Amino acid sequence: MWSTPTRRKGAALTAATLLALAAVYLLADGSGMAALMGGVREGHALDGGMRSAGNVGYEHAQIGDEYWAGLPLPWNKSGQDIQLTAAEFTHVPKGLKVIEYRAFNGDETDGNVVFARTDGDSTMGDLFKVRNYDGHPVTVKAKTSSHVYYVARVKVTGPIHDDLSDCRTRTGKAPPSTSNTWTAPPSSASDGP
Repeated sequence: MWSTPTRRKGAALTAATLLALAAVYLLADGSGMAALMGGVREGHALDGGMRSAGNVGYEHAQIGDEYWAGLPLPWNKSGQDIQLTAAEFTHVPKGLKVIEYRAFNGDETDGNVVFARTDGDSTMGDLFKVRNYDGHPVTVKAKTSSHVYYVARVKVTGPIHDDLSDCRTRTGKAPPSTSNTWTAPPSSASDGP
């Protein structure tokens, strides 16, 4: 007979063993969380989308000038919602100083800042008057981009010969928090005054 109680127990035990071994394999090679995150490993759920491949510059920057430099719009490529708590550039070249980070809703600023003057003399208007979401958790829905984007207010302090690039976001509550780092588009204010 095909279906004796002993054979069913043996088949169930074999199936359970195979599932346990598969779970150990997935967790051991670092991609176990990927399965839980919709195919994306922890710390790799966000990327900068199209803007992470671009390059932005402004040749007319002068020492003492201040600008808004946009970080790439967070894109959640995982299958779960992610809560962001902060974002920052990880490579700030000599000649630029980050004064502060802010977060704006693209619906309230008529688009996302890539690079703009802080004096309100740009197409973005006066961003000092726009609500700042920095310090407030921002939820990025699964498989979508964020409505809120991060910018750095930077000041030119001297000649700049390198790019403002690479960024990191912080997710979850601190502690513990997870960071996600990706290459941002170079945003060089100038090659020197």
